[in-house]
Amino acid sequence: MEDWEYKYQQASEELAALRKKHVDFLEAASHDLHAPLRKIAVFADRISTKNASDPEALRYIDRMKNSVSEMQSLIDNLAALALANSGTIQYVVCDLNAIITKTLSELQEEIEDKKVVIHSATLPVVKGDAVQYKQLFINILENAVKYSKKNITPEIDITAYPVEQEEMTSRRLRKDQAYYKIVITDNGIGFRPEYAERIFEPFVRLHPKSDYPGTGLGLSIARKIVTNHNGIIYAEGKELVGAEFILILPANP
Repeated sequence: MEDWEYKYQQASEELAALRKKHVDFLEAASHDLHAPLRKIAVFADRISTKNASDPEALRYIDRMKNSVSEMQSLIDNLAALALANSGTIQYVVCDLNAIITKTLSELQEEIEDKKVVIHSATLPVVKGDAVQYKQLFINILENAVKYSKKNITPEIDITAYPVEQEEMTSRRLRKDQAYYKIVITDNGIGFRPEYAERIFEPFVRLHPKSDYPGTGLGLSIARKIVTNHNGIIYAEGKELVGAEFILILPANP
């Protein structure tokens, strides 16, 4: 083995070890922060049982439970943002079909609750960080489910196709690289076109938290993950008609 090959292998192994330590730390920190919140939720359930005949007490307990749920979601999203910002990416072969299947399984409760119909075309196999790609699709699909309309059956379409040379040139993408465009379209409440960029900013909300709960970090994390992979993400929307999220991902970053 040449000296440069040995040094490269050694650096790769050190980076992989560093990434594992970072991920382990985030998971441990997230677990420790969740533990007291779970206890609060349990105590709230016990208190509500003892005060079942007191409407005012139950109302306050429900508000407390909602606050616990919001804090748990915020912890998860901050951990995901920290991981996306860590710069420690482990590139592996990612079958996006398998990642979408795992994502839908994780969101099964929300999908069934809103009776969402999802159509997915065959997706490409690319190189990337499997953990981050899963987080990317969770955030985008969760967003589509959350902002679905109540008076019609929510539908989400996922399509994919190679990026043509003309678009590669216009977007100044690498000419020696293959890219795929993945489009996620929904028929939800959408958004006004002028907000297409703002929705990717941290903590930006277009609607009251009481109507659509959340941390306001999901799409910001999604953009960071795509940027980590030298890709592009943007959105197009029409108010009360639906939204479309477009990902341009390199086959081999």
